[in-house]
Amino acid sequence: MVCKQPILLFLIIFLLSYVPTAYAHDSSKKHAHSKGSLTSCKDSKPKLSFKTATTRTKYVRTKSSSDLTNMHGGGGKSKVGGLGGGEIGFKTESRFEVTEQGGQACVKLKAVYVTFYAKPEIHVASNFGRSTCEYNAVLAHENGHIRILRKFVREYSPKVKQDLSRMIAKVDPAIGPISKRDIQKAQKKIQDEISKKIQKYNTKIMPVLSKRQQKHDSPTEYRRVSNQCKKWAKKLDNN
Repeated sequence: MVCKQPILLFLIIFLLSYVPTAYAHDSSKKHAHSKGSLTSCKDSKPKLSFKTATTRTKYVRTKSSSDLTNMHGGGGKSKVGGLGGGEIGFKTESRFEVTEQGGQACVKLKAVYVTFYAKPEIHVASNFGRSTCEYNAVLAHENGHIRILRKFVREYSPKVKQDLSRMIAKVDPAIGPISKRDIQKAQKKIQDEISKKIQKYNTKIMPVLSKRQQKHDSPTEYRRVSNQCKKWAKKLDNN
């Protein structure tokens, strides 16, 4: 026998991604007119462009309770009846100005484009037919996780923008003079520094979201969901 009370989980996946080869195809090159070599590269203050984006919730009903349990763990005789959460992260794109003279170059970070995004997703075990008591109970609970995710993005977006602005201001935006063959290496060095700062920042804000999601999965909430329906054990046994 399985536990009559299904396990309803939340899953948050954090991703930090750069637009592929952004440091190459987004670079503009300026060629100096004077002869000789570059003697210095003046710093420039990079521009930050920030926006948020949250997609419509994706509903997945193709995995059974056993599938979800095997994927995410239930423990003991309990089985996973639903899963709510999704992907949250930052997409970034950096643009550079490259000044070349002779065999040397200056690389300057001109702009950083950041999207703070979320892709909500809900899994309801295929054991539960649409519109059944169990299906509706699981769906309502997981939608609670999605509301928490959406609220978190809305609430934290202004703070994230301010914090990112301060972080990027601390990045050394100019490298050089360097050999022309090291242009992409210099651009990657700057991007890597930005990436490390965002990853470190993520470790500060994601626990806030996790704590809110865990609070939603309280024993009281689990009892409320379980008491709504009478056939949990029978349907969770059918895979």
